[in-house]
Amino acid sequence: MQTEILIIGAGLAGAYAAEKLGLAGRSVLIVEAKDHVGGRGYTRGFGNQAPMLEFGGSWITPWHPRMQDACRRHGVDLVPTVPVADRRWHDGAMLRSDGPVGRADRADYDRVIAAIVADAKRLKEGHDCDSSGAPLLAIALDEYMARHRSNRATDAQVMAWWTISGSGDPATVSAGEFLASCGYIDGTPEGMMQALTHTLSPGVSILVERMISASGAKLQLGFPVAKVEELADSVRVTARDGRSLEARGAIFALPFNVLRDIDFGGTISPQQQSAAHRGHDGRAVKLWLRLKGPRTGYLATGGLESLQWLFVPYQAEGGAVLAVGFGLDDGRWHPDRRSDVAAAVERLAPGAELVGWDWHDWCADPCARGTWLSAPARGADLTPQTWGLTGRLAFASSDIAPEAAGWFEGAMSSAEAAAAAMAEIL
Repeated sequence: MQTEILIIGAGLAGAYAAEKLGLAGRSVLIVEAKDHVGGRGYTRGFGNQAPMLEFGGSWITPWHPRMQDACRRHGVDLVPTVPVADRRWHDGAMLRSDGPVGRADRADYDRVIAAIVADAKRLKEGHDCDSSGAPLLAIALDEYMARHRSNRATDAQVMAWWTISGSGDPATVSAGEFLASCGYIDGTPEGMMQALTHTLSPGVSILVERMISASGAKLQLGFPVAKVEELADSVRVTARDGRSLEARGAIFALPFNVLRDIDFGGTISPQQQSAAHRGHDGRAVKLWLRLKGPRTGYLATGGLESLQWLFVPYQAEGGAVLAVGFGLDDGRWHPDRRSDVAAAVERLAPGAELVGWDWHDWCADPCARGTWLSAPARGADLTPQTWGLTGRLAFASSDIAPEAAGWFEGAMSSAEAAAAAMAEIL
């Protein structure tokens, strides 16, 4: 046996677990299916050329101490998010500059937002029901909005912020994903923007590279795990091409939706197997767009189709800007079609020239099978209690994190717990 611990997955969770185990003097080998590290933190050039951008997760908040500490230790800068300087709202019928909705819809909008604020506050306080006893977690967003009899103009704004919070089918994903994000600041959907305070430079992938290098762990790329066996005093993992490795314990630091592709045999419980098969419903689309016309700080939300959230954080060469847009992979549009992307730009930034765009299809990526955590309202167990130490296996992912689930910080908190569990085995 050449190593004490195998870590499957070279994203932030795997890198942080390697750091913790390295500090404890453990021998660690990280294996990764892809030809690069970073996981769902994916830094590369726009069109594979400059500038370098985040095609996966981007932002961290002021209350992500592990991420902040890792950046300080590894020489990665925290870049403040440019403030919103030009605000537009699409109410489902037209783009507005005077507010999220027109006068006729204002009372409905204010009523629904007040309910969201109250429910976000209750959720943050630890309640899973509203003041009348109606559920806030075991209910999908569509059901939640129907409960509040929201009109189309109000739905347009809620759905825009849903693309960066719930990030999946509103008919299945828990309304709690949206309400928890609203609760970061003041309970309003708009308050989410105040939580997205920093990005990383030179990028998340670079941070992961430096963390792995500093950990002392060995790294083997191009090793997609297909099968797991627990032996008398070790774990054996086998790649799709038949190569195998053994260690005294293994940490699976993978996106949750990838677990269904691995044959765990009898190494995990039926409850875990069922949850892995169900997965989570993260189906967000993130585009980077090179535009001419808007200025940095431009933010437009709404529209109820394709891209529903558009923000301009960077100036680019030749008088252009770089904008980031979010929508849902709902089958009604496709980010590879110029006509679909151009229509979205025209709706949220009329008159802007679309110079080019770029994206990564996380839903089609076999090493992700979805974006970040979007917990179904019913029928999936992603709790860290269920995914604690199982025999000689531990699990680490932002999707099942004990805190900051869905964020990079969640990947680290989960990895911290997994590394501590490995210490019990060793």
